[in-house]
Amino acid sequence: MAAWRLPAPQKATLVSSGVPLLEDVVDVVSFRAEPALYRLAGHASGSTYAAEPDTGRVLELTEADGTRLVNSSIDHWLCSLHLVGAWLAGSTAIRHWDEDEAMEELALAELAALADRITHLDPPAHGDVGDHRTHFWPATLDRWLY
Repeated sequence: MAAWRLPAPQKATLVSSGVPLLEDVVDVVSFRAEPALYRLAGHASGSTYAAEPDTGRVLELTEADGTRLVNSSIDHWLCSLHLVGAWLAGSTAIRHWDEDEAMEELALAELAALADRITHLDPPAHGDVGDHRTHFWPATLDRWLY
């Protein structure tokens, strides 16, 4: 990783904090340089998370959906993962969303608030319209329960 062309602060954050494993998002961490990207992590669904050289912009790569923007930097990606992880650990609604309509509504409200927090942290992660085809977080959070 020493030879990777990433902004120094982003590389330092990645090295010092690592990538958290996160249920339904990241289940394997694997650093590997490829000609056009630096692979960081993946998910059993076939998703791979990779950073662009020079910018550190994080993308999700899948065979089915192609490429989607995850976050505008490695720092923003790691913060977003921590926000989602903290929500998963603390939410009662997410564990019981399918028990009744009130819990489902609460879980949906929590997901909307989480999406707002990620958008506030990193506006490019949401995009202009939160397009599910081009942006990872809107697609993931909007469909979390289903």
